[in-house]
Amino acid sequence: MTSFIAKKSLGQHFLHAPNVVGAMIHAARIEPDMNVLEIGPGKGVLTIGLLKAGAKVIAVEKDERAIEYMKENFATEIASGKLKLIQGDTLDINPADIGLEKDNYIIVANIPYYITGEIIRKFLTAADYPARMVMLVQKEVAKRIVAADGKESILSMSVKAYGEPKYICTVPKRSFRPMPKVDSAVIFIDKISKDFFETGGESVENEQKMVKKRAVNEKAFFEVVRAGFAHKRKVLRGNLAKIIPAQALEKVWKNKNLPFGARAENITIEQWKEIAEEASLFHTG
Repeated sequence: MTSFIAKKSLGQHFLHAPNVVGAMIHAARIEPDMNVLEIGPGKGVLTIGLLKAGAKVIAVEKDERAIEYMKENFATEIASGKLKLIQGDTLDINPADIGLEKDNYIIVANIPYYITGEIIRKFLTAADYPARMVMLVQKEVAKRIVAADGKESILSMSVKAYGEPKYICTVPKRSFRPMPKVDSAVIFIDKISKDFFETGGESVENEQKMVKKRAVNEKAFFEVVRAGFAHKRKVLRGNLAKIIPAQALEKVWKNKNLPFGARAENITIEQWKEIAEEASLFHTG
């Protein structure tokens, strides 16, 4: 197979800009024999850069045509064990099942726009999560993740709870074939871990008793965040009143000195954690 055309149904937009590949490789801080998971290699433009940087690449590709193309054009790398191709849907694959261990691999990928959120959520919350991720995503999505306008969102909180996101660079739509309708951006998520949820805090006074603050539960934390963002025009306290007793809310706002009229988009990740932690301590349900 000499080549193949992109399938719209798979969200394929093939990167053809060496400078963008270079920016992604640089951001990923690849070391010799580092395990890299590439999602949707397509025609292998990014794969070439990863291999030249010394990475051991596991490329997961859903499109059978791309698999055949990669087999023909990367036969030497496959034979040497530097490149492993897996045909399948990345969303259905368990990292451990393909030899990837927690904090012992990184993700570098040009991912289809329509599954961006699912890919990010899958690997940040996985038991075998990567050490860091470098991805090409829609520009507006990247800006929302880092809260470029100073306003947080469920998406930005969902990423910042697990790692440190950084906007690397804007990628013009002309860098792809076929050309998408919008520009893209390279997003970097570093220092991925579950520490945010597993680390407790200092003791606090509850009804004249000293109670050790507990590590916040992932499910409970995001329940609070989703409730807080349910109605953007409402103040945060009003949104949270549906899931947190009024007395608990009063104590949280007093203890943390939060602005009475604060909205969800103005609350930092640490403040969200404090709200979730204290809400669990005073919860009566």
